[in-house]
Amino acid sequence: MTLFQAKELLKSHSIAFSETELASEADFLNHFSQSTHTKKTKEHKFCALTVQSNNEKKHIELLFKEKNGEYVFWDLFFGEFSFEYFSDDADDDCSYLVEEIQEIMKGYRVFIIVTNHITKRWISDAQFDRSDSIDEINFQKAMKRIRKKRTLREILLGSIFKFCYEIYDWNTYERIIK
Repeated sequence: MTLFQAKELLKSHSIAFSETELASEADFLNHFSQSTHTKKTKEHKFCALTVQSNNEKKHIELLFKEKNGEYVFWDLFFGEFSFEYFSDDADDDCSYLVEEIQEIMKGYRVFIIVTNHITKRWISDAQFDRSDSIDEINFQKAMKRIRKKRTLREILLGSIFKFCYEIYDWNTYERIIK
């Protein structure tokens, strides 16, 4: 799918977006995440279509990579969560992206991103479908672990291992440092 096709697809489903051109992979990574390190990047041009979320912190972004003089769909992000579609074929039918975006916009999907609070490096991420009862149970278990009081060992090691948990969906954003 090309950038033009994606714009038409979003417009046809009344999904508002903005467009940002990025001169290099390093520019995209800096735009995308403060925790990403950009030392070993390539010189590809990128373009991002951004759908602003109600939580005002983390947004949906469709990333396009320049290939043979045109921008071709590469991946879908919500905040720092990558759906890892990694396509670069202009002929791919990416209509499934609208369904993904609509699921996020309905508030059915919730995401947890964990980074090292000191080094800003990514540690893990997770996606939960709140319309699925098993995923909802798993999400509640994860939140219980995150909110659990720290043990003495964790307090003593806190200066070395301090974690930042970002929990968000379309409407809400919460940041817990522990």
